[in-house]
Amino acid sequence: MNIVVIGAGGVGVFYGVLFHRLGHNVKFVARGKNLEYLKENKIKLTHSTFSLNEKIEALSIEELVLLNPKDIDIIFLATKSMSTENISLKLEEWIKNKKEIPYFISLQNGVENEDIMCEHYNKEYVIGGLTRLIAAHTITLGHVESTGEVQTILGAMYPTKQNQEFLENLKKELDKTDTTTFLSQNIKLELWNKLIINNGVNAICALLGEKTGRLINDKKVSKLIYGLMSETALASKTAGVNIPKENVNKMFELMTNFESIKPSMLIDLEKNRDLELEDICGVVIKNCEKQGFDAPYTRSVSTILEFLYDKKRAK
Repeated sequence: MNIVVIGAGGVGVFYGVLFHRLGHNVKFVARGKNLEYLKENKIKLTHSTFSLNEKIEALSIEELVLLNPKDIDIIFLATKSMSTENISLKLEEWIKNKKEIPYFISLQNGVENEDIMCEHYNKEYVIGGLTRLIAAHTITLGHVESTGEVQTILGAMYPTKQNQEFLENLKKELDKTDTTTFLSQNIKLELWNKLIINNGVNAICALLGEKTGRLINDKKVSKLIYGLMSETALASKTAGVNIPKENVNKMFELMTNFESIKPSMLIDLEKNRDLELEDICGVVIKNCEKQGFDAPYTRSVSTILEFLYDKKRAK
């Protein structure tokens, strides 16, 4: 298969390398210093089960849109969620009036990326995706370190016979690796389930500068995490998902046994990068407000984190 991965950060590099090792033709789309480095140097990925240090083609999004869409089978979006709209606008023009287009698969944080993508592409070609248990982050330019068991959940936003066959074949490829892949008929539910965990630990870990395990197992802080998770379940009702309290309890219990990791916001804070506050915490606050409720746990943690981070970056 011909595969393009937009976003050469932790998750993007991990999945791009997976398919490269399987023998597929992989290209990375990057920008800035990352793009300059990858055009001239090898990509290095280290994981507990394998490692790779090879040259893989890299290009800009401007170079991508000079290619013919029919020659690409899959485009993975592995950027920050705040980039989804801008990327989708550029790619919408690229595939306009084309009979053969690639499948677009999001591997991003948040629950709104796929809805944005459906506004710009043929919705039958939009695939929702999420990763679980993996921690992957950039150490230096071109070097990604990843740990943990890797689980991937994929599902079409609007299932058809054609995209179900595509997903079955994609799963067969991923099953050749040391990762575990599940196909879902309700990917929106899976995305909200992940948001419950993301909103539960991402911002608060960044705020307190601690890994997930330290906080989820702290008697006092764990109550805040449970509150953050509960508000996410309440917010899901607006999206027609309606996650019950029993699911929150189950996920909270599961999290106490997860490998302790640095979530993405803590890593972004340490690297002085923009935080996905609007795409994680903001979605919860907005969807609670639509029902006439506040989300005090989420609002407090995200507001304090944003204030302190902006103050730090302004110095």
